[in-house]
Amino acid sequence: MKSGTITAVHRDNKQKQRYHIDLNEEYAFSVHEDILVKYNLFKGTEVDEAFFHEVLVAEEKHRAYLGALRYLGFRPRTKSQLNSYLVEKGFLPSIAEEVCERCQEQGYIDDEAFARQWVDERLRLKPRSPYMLRMELQQRGVERGIVEDAVRAVSREDELIAARALIEKKAKRLEGAPNPDEERKLLSMLMRKGFSHGVIQQIRGELRQRIEE
Repeated sequence: MKSGTITAVHRDNKQKQRYHIDLNEEYAFSVHEDILVKYNLFKGTEVDEAFFHEVLVAEEKHRAYLGALRYLGFRPRTKSQLNSYLVEKGFLPSIAEEVCERCQEQGYIDDEAFARQWVDERLRLKPRSPYMLRMELQQRGVERGIVEDAVRAVSREDELIAARALIEKKAKRLEGAPNPDEERKLLSMLMRKGFSHGVIQQIRGELRQRIEE
């Protein structure tokens, strides 16, 4: 631990928002500009061990917060994803959790909105069964209740449209209507992807009607 009087404050030549602090004519630590101002870290300020520790913890939290904002700037994330990212970057779990709570309070992360958007975009761009949507959201750390609320919004018609889109994508490679073996493979694909029995049976009927026509 360090203590003494701040004898100099140097602005970093490359990172303009960082400052290097000297205690008793020797370099002691570096902080972001926000921490510098918050704790009045200017020449002549007295620093004891408790104050020094408080400043370092605040700097670490601020660094984690800025890292979180950069990470969230690329695309929406869940609270669990942000927490894992910060821990992987070397921040203490307690700091990661505190930063996640702060980002959640400020609206930078919202698992409910994330789940709704995920379901909507998947149905429009990459058709999925409710089962697969549920699995994907759970893999991203969304709480079960939030997942169920988001997936509950998927109607049977939504599921049917998604199933048809997958079938059409595969059927394009076939010449004419699918034969019994091809039909079996198409329906098995829907089963693996978690589509409901009722939807699969309706798709079966539509495929056979195509054969008859």
